[in-house]
Amino acid sequence: MDFTIAQDDPMTTTPAEFDIVPTGTHLMEIKSAEERANPYKVCDENPNGDCLSLRLSAVNGRFKFLFDDIPQHLGWRAKQLAAACGNDVSSGVLSLNPTDLIGRVITVEVAHYTSKAGKVSAVVKKYLPAQPPAASKPKAAPRTAAAKVAIGSDEIPF
Repeated sequence: MDFTIAQDDPMTTTPAEFDIVPTGTHLMEIKSAEERANPYKVCDENPNGDCLSLRLSAVNGRFKFLFDDIPQHLGWRAKQLAAACGNDVSSGVLSLNPTDLIGRVITVEVAHYTSKAGKVSAVVKKYLPAQPPAASKPKAAPRTAAAKVAIGSDEIPF
């Protein structure tokens, strides 16, 4: 059996490099959500560094994934995420199930951050609340025959 060897071996080519998400407001899909400990989020209020870790993908455009860890002690950030998902956030305790978040499309305000090493990264600045469905505009009342006659005559209707 004879084989033809291509110039570029697909196993050795580098994957496509994507740009970071630009600053501004974007629709993002939650591709992954999990509870895990993050040693960088350890503090007195959160001694284990427990976080809800999200991986977000821009719906419009091909950009790098956007990662966001919401520490357990920052309830206001979880409240923003819940509101972005359209959940009621009026109670004092908020419970977010990671598996329920996967696949949700939310609106996110993105900012850029420059690390001490000079690397620029996209970060979640804010989760924006879900917009309620647009209410349909009331239809104009149809003109009656009397109104049509009045407009058609030489008299001015008052």
